[in-house]
Amino acid sequence: MRGSSPPPYVVVGGGIGGLLAAWRRKRARPEESVLVLEASDRAGGVLASVREDGFLIERAASSLRAGATAMLATIDELGLASELIESSRAAKKKWLLHEGRLVRTPASPLSLFSTPLLTARAKLRMFKEPWVARGGDEQETLAGFVARRFGAGLVEPMLDAVVTGIFAGDPRRLEARSALPRMVALEEQHGSVLRGLLKQARVRDVPPAERGRRRHARRKPALFALRGGMQQLVDRLAAELGDSIRTGQRVEQLVRDDTDGSWRILGPGGVELARSTSVLLATPSWSAARLLARTDAELARELSAIEAANVAVVGIGVRREQIAADVDGLGFLVPSAEATPLLGVLYESSFFPHRAPDGHVLLRAMLGGERTQLVDDPAAVASLAWRETSRILGISGAPRLLRAFLHRPGIPQYRPGHAARLRRIDERLAKLPGLALAGWSYRGIALDDRAREAAVD
Repeated sequence: MRGSSPPPYVVVGGGIGGLLAAWRRKRARPEESVLVLEASDRAGGVLASVREDGFLIERAASSLRAGATAMLATIDELGLASELIESSRAAKKKWLLHEGRLVRTPASPLSLFSTPLLTARAKLRMFKEPWVARGGDEQETLAGFVARRFGAGLVEPMLDAVVTGIFAGDPRRLEARSALPRMVALEEQHGSVLRGLLKQARVRDVPPAERGRRRHARRKPALFALRGGMQQLVDRLAAELGDSIRTGQRVEQLVRDDTDGSWRILGPGGVELARSTSVLLATPSWSAARLLARTDAELARELSAIEAANVAVVGIGVRREQIAADVDGLGFLVPSAEATPLLGVLYESSFFPHRAPDGHVLLRAMLGGERTQLVDDPAAVASLAWRETSRILGISGAPRLLRAFLHRPGIPQYRPGHAARLRRIDERLAKLPGLALAGWSYRGIALDDRAREAAVD
């Protein structure tokens, strides 16, 4: 190696996954230098917050579930716990667009019996789930898994809408084991999803001596967010890493030097940006495929085969009196059967009031996914989102704010065979010492997945 100092740990990709991995490495090995190479002019990737005309808009992820324990713990370690705010009670109230109208989704198991979203037959079939035999097909789709365990009546519109909200995808084309691994694990460990959930609830149950004291305890919020938006998380990680981050560094190729086992990270024109014996590619799989095409063509083919669905996020700001519908809630999801390109709309300022000026509402519309091919024109996408959202919610007049953010490619789609593909990828990586992959293309698309991934050294 050149010089006397040891080579740095190099992270290619300064999105949230890359930043978390670099920060963890720096904390675990303070004697080792860390280098993050990011092609764009800012760190954070798609995660960013925009302030405009008194509104706070998130370009991608906007909140954390209460169960996102790894990311919440990370936020605490970063000294940002005091900046966490809890969602209001409105976050418990949700809708689903069904046959052109908004219908409240069941808020409890008992409300499943009264919801118009399920037929009487579907409701009865659900409760046979504890007696359904375990499955065995690794490539079973989400729709297949739910239909087998709970009945086909739960797939449309409810599962369809939920999967739309998470993956912007089709439950008939996503592998259950990869897309919702915890649900599959409940079946494998307990023989039943419902039985597994009940057992987990008993484990978490409050001891009898504490029940009286906790009965009046503060409610558990559905969501958490940072007061200044997700940009606060990016900024804190960037501050912790300091000069370790280099923006405007476009990596074009990774080449292994067999003479010393190092990796040469090359930029435009073959210029060497860095050299290291330990490299993490924290980029989407399709970008990693391009970087490794000449090093391992088979690995590159596997990586490029992981698909993605284009999505757009559109911030819509209006005065409260312009909206005819009830927007005191989390928002609504849209099953694929509905005649609209919308995937869903979140009523952001209803559960996080600070995100809109007084007397105004911030809506966050999502479009695209597998059902709609988005044009590469933010203004046209914003206009489409406004037309559809105002139609469904009965909004009059003109918006005070209308801002679109396009993500192309967007959310990875874990097709049947994804788990097997990951095994093949791992086998190829085992033959390339010092190289690792990270990011939402592989094992989970949530922020909490990135925090868990970064914790594994």
